[in-house]
Amino acid sequence: MHAHFFRHVALALLAGLPLAAHAEWIDYASADTSSAATTLVVVGAVGDSTATRPAPIVSATYVRWHTGEAVSLGYVYRWSLTGDPHQWLVGAGAGINAFHNRDGTGDPSRTRLSARLQSEWLGPAPGGNYYALVQASSFRSSWLAAAQYAPSALPVAAEWTRYHERGYQATSLGARISTGVPHWFVRVGATRANDEVRPYIGVAYNGF
Repeated sequence: MHAHFFRHVALALLAGLPLAAHAEWIDYASADTSSAATTLVVVGAVGDSTATRPAPIVSATYVRWHTGEAVSLGYVYRWSLTGDPHQWLVGAGAGINAFHNRDGTGDPSRTRLSARLQSEWLGPAPGGNYYALVQASSFRSSWLAAAQYAPSALPVAAEWTRYHERGYQATSLGARISTGVPHWFVRVGATRANDEVRPYIGVAYNGF
């Protein structure tokens, strides 16, 4: 896959977010950018969730940094291990991943099928609610960890994420701020990658 393919996929997904959200084709989406990296995530549930059987999810991600870019599309079947109030969901699935080397050194560009595992935790916390996620893929030893705390009395949530793959690692800390439009948020914060800290800004839709 060539660099223009990655950019066209990301731009198409980003341009279609408002329409897809309005039509309820997606359940979660986020896009953020800094001077060092750009990230796009889109997630949709396949069918309805019940208390004992959460719906499988389809996800698409795009990450671009100075020396490379990666895109993935995956399907994960989920199981509920515990019920309310503190839910624990686990999942397993498969996907297709592609990596493009942008600087001509290091690992070659490639496209591969991948196996996936994930775990989610969510429930009430003092003064609000929490959500945490860990995902892992067999492609380039990649994994993602994320955590969020949302106070009930404030339109702001604290967010932390850690993204890792062979050749690129980034840690972000920021805030998700309600725009006043249901389900839509602005995201601001800072990302540390390659021993540099850069501010980021983004937008998110959460229909879960």
